[in-house]
Amino acid sequence: MPAPLLACRARPVRAARWARHHAGDPVTGVPAGPDRTPSDGLAPALAWMAERLAEAGSRPPVVVEEVEEPRLADAASFPPAYWHWKHLWLERRKSHPEEFPPPVPVEDGPLLSIVVPVYRPSIWYFRECVQSVIDQTYPHWELCLCDDGSGDPELTAVMQAFAAADHRITALALEQNGGISAATNGALAAATGEFVVLMDHDDLLEPDALAELAAAAREPEVDIVYTDEDKLDELDRIHQPYFKPDWDPDLLLSYPYFGHVTAIRHDILRRIGGFRSAFDGSQDYDVMLRSSELARRIVHVPKVLYHWRVVAGSAAGDPNAKPWAYAASRRALEDAVARRGIDGVVETGPFMGAYHLRRRIVGTPTVSIIIPFRDQAAMTVRCLDSLDVDPGYPIHEIVLVDNGSTEPETVVLRRLLERRPGVRVLDYPGAFNWSAINNLAASTCRTDLLLFMNNDIEARSPGWLAALVEQGQRTDIGAVGARLLYPDGTVQHAGVVLGMQGIAAHLFAGLPSDRHGYFGWDASVRSFSAVTAACMMVRREVFEEAGGFDEDLPVAFNDIDFCIRLGRAGLRTVYTPHAVLVHHESVSRGLSGYTQDFQRFLTRWGGVIREDDPYYNRNLSRFDPYCDFRAPGEDQKWLEQMDGLLPHLPSVEARADATASPQAD
Repeated sequence: MPAPLLACRARPVRAARWARHHAGDPVTGVPAGPDRTPSDGLAPALAWMAERLAEAGSRPPVVVEEVEEPRLADAASFPPAYWHWKHLWLERRKSHPEEFPPPVPVEDGPLLSIVVPVYRPSIWYFRECVQSVIDQTYPHWELCLCDDGSGDPELTAVMQAFAAADHRITALALEQNGGISAATNGALAAATGEFVVLMDHDDLLEPDALAELAAAAREPEVDIVYTDEDKLDELDRIHQPYFKPDWDPDLLLSYPYFGHVTAIRHDILRRIGGFRSAFDGSQDYDVMLRSSELARRIVHVPKVLYHWRVVAGSAAGDPNAKPWAYAASRRALEDAVARRGIDGVVETGPFMGAYHLRRRIVGTPTVSIIIPFRDQAAMTVRCLDSLDVDPGYPIHEIVLVDNGSTEPETVVLRRLLERRPGVRVLDYPGAFNWSAINNLAASTCRTDLLLFMNNDIEARSPGWLAALVEQGQRTDIGAVGARLLYPDGTVQHAGVVLGMQGIAAHLFAGLPSDRHGYFGWDASVRSFSAVTAACMMVRREVFEEAGGFDEDLPVAFNDIDFCIRLGRAGLRTVYTPHAVLVHHESVSRGLSGYTQDFQRFLTRWGGVIREDDPYYNRNLSRFDPYCDFRAPGEDQKWLEQMDGLLPHLPSVEARADATASPQAD
């Protein structure tokens, strides 16, 4: 399996490195020329470092809270774990260099225009930012800087000095402060590249960032490329890595997850008219939304290539620092909703800067709820009674399928159910086959939407059915999954990741319901490769076109198989956190199945499972459902587990050699 892809090279710029290698003019910091001595620039560098250390010493010490439950820690929760993880991969690279072949150089890639709006940054941070561009391994770039009327002579001198030292750098300035969109458009006006790269004036690029963007941009029909990122504190310590999923239009409607570093085809920026000042503070989000509407293909590079600096007063460090920016992001999303003709309302999301787009139901689509059962009369009654409490949308009918019940209580229940309006009871005698049972029931329905449900489900949240219908009515969606909780309130299902803990498993299983998962993934409407059919909604026409559930998978993985087939047909599977139900499944059961189903499922989809799930990230663990780091050797362990499930697949060694991918250096 591919090794996790991340940027393992040391920080591209450090104060010490600047002092050692780029000492120059005491004012501009431009590298020394032939008539200058490097020592001329050391004094301000050392003074700057001393000042930063003094500032750090004067601030209250940072208290790192102990993680009470280490098993619930994710990749963003504990900075030392991130540092240790990067160290482990560096050691792996040293000890096993054969696993990390050098990247293929991009010699004839597109010209990349980095546009940077500049407004009164820390001069040192700004120098580091520009130097991180100069240090790129990819040569075909231009840096367009535009000062937004800062009125700072030192900044002007530094910008002009950089431009004089490198012909690829252009320094511009607005006569008056016009806002970040105006400054970005000013930089954009000077850009001539095929792709435009967005960057802030105090952040840093990894040395291979532009090479990775250029390599991705060369693929057919690519119009947008985005990467993973982390944050950089005032002492240059990296933390809070965000390992993002591949392109997910619904997650982008929840928050601006593209983030940094993002490259957009210049022609698209021209077509949308560049940046709009009405959305200053969230102008990038507005551009992401508008450009994604025109993009033919959007590519994600799963490597940390951008370091977002956390400084005093920035939104990166304090979500409450710029409330006007969050107001702008909400307006940008509302504008996108109106522009796309979506009938919906934008509500506050799980954290600052995140939103819930609640779609109104169009027309009156009808819903059939299909529930198989065998005895367990009390459980079935509890399920049925809960459905009527507050679904938020009318239930057209409930179709119960009896798979050979024998208990007297069930006989009595059937008599009562047969007299209940809107309820039909079907018989499926013989051996248990979950797929065949549900296919039989679906074949008798004439409604618009089918909701497959276990009889151990209990609806407790108001409007749960409406939340499913608002997603299920969409023509681009194949299946919709709900947020399922165990009776103790912990998460049972918030989406399925292929390859997790073997074949597939529920993300965030066991997470307390009062906590959010990694970057709010469990609390956002977002795409997954699969969801559980313990509560799954599908449009009837889609179900029929897909051929229903595979009856050769009678017990396990029939829902995963169904979702994969939907994906192959061009339909996405989404999860909604707004439909909350309780699942009385055993906490220890998970997604365990039977050997026969393992064999059949893996024979069909083994190649897909061996690939990294596009809605997850190859830097995150295959064994930890809380999105912890994928450590060196974990892929080998996972492959060995796969061999145990299906021994006739190619050997672990052969597959590992055939699929290994280098980490970014």
